[in-house]
Amino acid sequence: MTDAIYWFDLAGVGVFALSGALAAARNKMDIVGFFVVALVAAIGGGTLRDLILGQTPVFWIHDPSYLYVCLGVAGFTFFWAHKVASRFKILVWADAFGLALFAIIGTQKAIDLNLNIPSALMMGVLTATAGGIIRDILCAEIPLILRREIYALAALAGSATFLAATHLELPSSTALILSLAATMIVRGPAIQFGWSLPTYNKNS
Repeated sequence: MTDAIYWFDLAGVGVFALSGALAAARNKMDIVGFFVVALVAAIGGGTLRDLILGQTPVFWIHDPSYLYVCLGVAGFTFFWAHKVASRFKILVWADAFGLALFAIIGTQKAIDLNLNIPSALMMGVLTATAGGIIRDILCAEIPLILRREIYALAALAGSATFLAATHLELPSSTALILSLAATMIVRGPAIQFGWSLPTYNKNS
């Protein structure tokens, strides 16, 4: 992992930890609840990925910086959630950026292990979305991935683009930019215009 991706990864962890802490605030949890929900939102996907791939100890044991970021964000949000929540629109866009980065990192891990294409795509989507699923379950909410929101599809687009660029042997920086763009192209309109996937209608 390049230095740039590492720092972006930490930033993505911070954004996802913030989403978890804000969910804890909405549910009026105590500070322990803030820490727990922030941690699972931020590192849950990567942890599950590493366990499935047999990459143990998992990434945050090797580098506790991820834990420090999560705990710092959770502690800050516990005291300043009312200020942060007022910037919700900015946070949604930041979350989309984090989604893209996590999809790339999960896919790269799969590539490093020479996994097949479906498995690589699955690892990208899993890394990007699993933490949010666990967060929502802990907060007794329907996971975002199961709602009409265009979310997992955006992660899949980013993962597939990164995988294709890598197989074409494009420079790593180009693959990163293309993957980020693909994710934002799919996720962006959903944020800006409220676009969503069709849902089941028994009368149709």
